[in-house]
Amino acid sequence: MKIFITLILVLLTLGLHAQITVKGKVTDKLGHPLVGANIIIKGTYDGTVTDSIGNFQLKVNADNLTLIATYIGYISQETAISTTQNPTIINFKLKEQSNQIEGVVITAGTFETADRKRSVTLQPLDIVTTPSATGDLYGALTSLPGTATIGEDGRLFVRGGDGYESKTFIDGLLSKKPYSSNVPDLPSRGRFSPFLFSGTTFSTGGYSAEYGQALSSALILNTNSFPQKTQTDISIMSIGGGVSQTFKGESSSISAGVEYMNLQPYYQLTTQRFEMNKYPESIGLTLVARQKFGDNGMLKIFSTYSGTQFGLQYPDLTVSGAMSNISIENKNNYTNLSYSDKLGKGWFLKSGVAFTIDQNDLNLQSYLVNESNRNVQAKITLKKNFNNNASLLFGTEETYNYFNQDYNEVSTAFSNNSNFNDFETAAFAEANYRPISKIALRAGIRGEHSSLLNDNNLGARLSAAVKVTGASQLSLAYGNFYQTPEENLLRFTHNLTFERANHYIANFQWEKSNRIFRIELYKKDYKNLVMYNAVEYWNGSLYNNLGKGHSEGIDVFFRDRKTFKSLDYWISYSYVDSKRIYRDYPIMVTPPFAPKHSASFVAKKWVQSITTQFGISTTFSSGRPYNNPNSTQFMDGKTPYYHDISINCSHLTTIFNKSTIIYCSINNLLGRDNIYGYRYYSQPDTNGVYEAFPIKADSKRFYFVGIFVTL
Repeated sequence: MKIFITLILVLLTLGLHAQITVKGKVTDKLGHPLVGANIIIKGTYDGTVTDSIGNFQLKVNADNLTLIATYIGYISQETAISTTQNPTIINFKLKEQSNQIEGVVITAGTFETADRKRSVTLQPLDIVTTPSATGDLYGALTSLPGTATIGEDGRLFVRGGDGYESKTFIDGLLSKKPYSSNVPDLPSRGRFSPFLFSGTTFSTGGYSAEYGQALSSALILNTNSFPQKTQTDISIMSIGGGVSQTFKGESSSISAGVEYMNLQPYYQLTTQRFEMNKYPESIGLTLVARQKFGDNGMLKIFSTYSGTQFGLQYPDLTVSGAMSNISIENKNNYTNLSYSDKLGKGWFLKSGVAFTIDQNDLNLQSYLVNESNRNVQAKITLKKNFNNNASLLFGTEETYNYFNQDYNEVSTAFSNNSNFNDFETAAFAEANYRPISKIALRAGIRGEHSSLLNDNNLGARLSAAVKVTGASQLSLAYGNFYQTPEENLLRFTHNLTFERANHYIANFQWEKSNRIFRIELYKKDYKNLVMYNAVEYWNGSLYNNLGKGHSEGIDVFFRDRKTFKSLDYWISYSYVDSKRIYRDYPIMVTPPFAPKHSASFVAKKWVQSITTQFGISTTFSSGRPYNNPNSTQFMDGKTPYYHDISINCSHLTTIFNKSTIIYCSINNLLGRDNIYGYRYYSQPDTNGVYEAFPIKADSKRFYFVGIFVTL
């Protein structure tokens, strides 16, 4: 690794020469700025995007270059660069497309957000400026339909599915632990900055056969191909700070960053529900390196490390009024090495290997849990384009997963060790065919084998789309999806099989003039879900795959960036009817992570006169089920409805002539006391009643202030 980084630094030094600056503005025919338009040097990976007022700036190295400006819903435009002047000024005025959906594309179950996709919903800038998200990638996705806001958890819960049913893939490779570790009732966050990714595909179902081991959804992230320029970024925040340095050469780049967070000053200024015995503290390191080979080859290294520790006093639910000191310490590293290339004659290669190393030490005072998880995935994919209307993708992957847990009870000296590893082999193939421009078909197949379960599965994925009008289309999707049971279910037995879900999806989408409307009907049938006895959870002989369930509903999404000048807003609504019997459930019921109704509204307004963007978001969901041991019925409790209003603002300015963003936000502005559910004491009181302890946020509001400077 050191030799490789040294080589890249040398190449960067050679590449930083004779640069001139090209800058300008991208507008529509009326002169309105186009925010987030792509500016690319033709025939290269180099490029940039326009800022919040349509301006761009790019450094180039050679003469006789051509710039291409593209924007969703507009006709792309090319302009030759004359490098006789420094800086060179080039302005683009793009014309709107009369027919935005030129050829049909399959959209059922999928939100595409890669730069040049038509169904754009969220870009990195959208994520960090969505008030309710607080800069978290997964938090922003909960403003899309099909997701549920589970405030005490923080993971993605999609269409009535559990959090473990959603998986994250980076450059096609699995990220085994994409969330930070957490303690009870305090939500986790995503480990990765949204600005590390140029393309995002959030699939709420029916996703490609290339991806597996996820019953509900796949979040597919593509890291940035190349940085815009050499620069230094500094962040000073109310909860910490960070610095990153990027070097960009002609064919190489390297970025390294460090971020430190300590919430002690913030917690001492605000009221918290729980008393901290160790204030949350973390350090994060990021390394991203890229090297071009030839005209189309690209090697990427993406590596992150995070270390986190914190502790608090939490109610001891065995004794009324007593408190326990609990703490957690987590160390995590994710490294992804990928290579892609165009091989000629319509062939494309994608390959890579990803490593996850996660160490979690949990101290709950009455017992100690130490967990280690190591995951390695190697994958190779080939794609052949026969013509503009037909392609075939196929590949194979090997995943090694190691899990170790040491459990120790302090009072009884009881201990248990669970240790196992699993080699999972998968092969997949998928064909895309468009017989005419108005019809698209996709058929895939995926097979998997688990050495731990000694079991195989074979699933089919089918999708079709038909163009209804010049701006609308109808898509259908069906698929079989399998997943190995979670590690905590394999601690006491390996005599289980894959869990399974079948997806059925119908989607209608209309997109025109920077407006998009989607409505999607879906149904999921669950089979082979793991069940066990809650009283004897340690008894492996009582584990089986007899669980089952279903989820069905409707998702609606509308986004408008056209009607009101400098205003971007979207509305989403989801209805889900979900029931299941699994784990220790005695009967078929709606699980606590599946509210029947969920809705969100996000709006962002740019005010040019003060170079500031204001944002507001509101999220609503109906009450969630919970189990009350004082009732004779299982899971018949219902929490109050959830409601959150969050606001933020981003002010663009300069400090010492350096580009600066001053950002502030307030979450849960009205201070609503949202209750997510209840925990109950293990023993009844003198009246025979089990006392309840509400599950809710650590504080009613969260305040954030940050200053971000680019040198």
